[in-house]
Parts: sequence; C-alpha cells; structure tokens
Amino acid sequence: MPVMQKVAFAAAVGFGAHSAMGGWAVISVENPPEYLQAGASYRLEYSVRQHGVELLPGLRGTLLIQPGSAGSRSVSAQAEPAQAAGRYSATFRVPETDRVVLTVKSGFSGGGWGDLTLLSIPVVAAGRTSPGVAPDERGRQLFVAKGCGTCHVNGDVPEFAQANRVVTGIGPELTGRRLEADYVRHRLTDPASLPKIGTGNVRMPNLHLATAEVDALVALLSGPGTRAGL
Repeated sequence: MPVMQKVAFAAAVGFGAHSAMGGWAVISVENPPEYLQAGASYRLEYSVRQHGVELLPGLRGTLLIQPGSAGSRSVSAQAEPAQAAGRYSATFRVPETDRVVLTVKSGFSGGGWGDLTLLSIPVVAAGRTSPGVAPDERGRQLFVAKGCGTCHVNGDVPEFAQANRVVTGIGPELTGRRLEADYVRHRLTDPASLPKIGTGNVRMPNLHLATAEVDALVALLSGPGTRAGL
C-alpha cells in the first residue's frame, strides 16, 4: 500500500509460526463506516492480501463487535466469503450504545497477527445522521481500516498500535511527515506507475479507493509546502 500504514487502513500477519501460510498479510476494510445507526444492520466487507498484494481465499473469519458503553458485552458475527476470491463480509446488528469498536479476525493465523481493530465508530439513534468528521479525521479512520499501518509505522495515528501488528521494514515510516499532496494521491491511485520504495520485494497494491477515501488520506498525510520524500 502507498502511504498506507496504521489505519485499520492496520492489521497484519507476521513471521515465525505464521510461515505455514506464507509469512504475513494485510486486512483492508472495503466499506469502513463513518458512523452507524443503532438497531440497523450493517454488512462490513474486507479483503485479506498475503504480503499485502495477493488476495487470500478460503479463510474462516469473524467480526467482533465491542460496544463502547461500560459493562456491555461484545458479540461476534461469522464472516462469509464474497463472490470475489480473497474478499469477505460479515453482517451484524448495531447495538444501542454511543460507540462501537470493530475487530476483524481474518482467520489467517493466531496470536493476533490476522486481526485488525478499527478506530471506534460513533453510533447515532435510529433515523438520525452524523454531522460528519473533518477530512483529516476521516483519513485517520481510513489509515487504520485500510491496513496502511501494517506496512507503515505512523506515530501520528497511535490508536490500537499495540493491537494492530506492524511488519517493520516494509514501508517508510510516516511519523511526523507531511508529503506532497499530488504524490500521495498518485501513490494511492496508481502505485505501480511510480518507482518502488526500498529494496524489498513487496510493492504497494492498488486498493481501488473511492475518490472521497483518497481525498481523506491525502488530507491526513499531506501539508503545504512539502515534498514527497519517500
């Protein structure tokens, strides 16, 4: 992934005991919600990519739903394979609470290496809408949800850094950096057209992000008067 790091868009899968399935993988949530309505049903969709690129079919995943209210018990929903290989979905009923934390347990490997915990999502009453969040804040949500944090350390998005494992040495660190907006946009939309970063074999995949998702990530990662530097 381009400037993708701790997002999600983090969640990875490491080495050692995980080598039976070929090292590590990145979870990317395809439709991360900005907010949820209490009592409504929501279908979360995600993909799992081995080494961040190759889509992995045949996994048995679970979605964990943790209400934000003190004392509330978490519930889980079984993930089902989607029509496209390596993509999955899980449907759940949104609890009556103020916020929820969603964790994708992909089934790739144990020890938390196949999990991705999203930033907490606000829950509004049925029939209500959220006032929305600023583009850079939405970018924080997406950085985790898209799995960017698997390959890119970013101390500016510290939420769930301990839960979402990072595969170090894959992508450049982004902590404290502000990149040129056009460069970030190019990396996110057409990474194969730009030179490979680093000396490893892994290249950032094209996640086919929506225009609004790209805009939000650009707002998070870019700043005025800066150069790419990756």
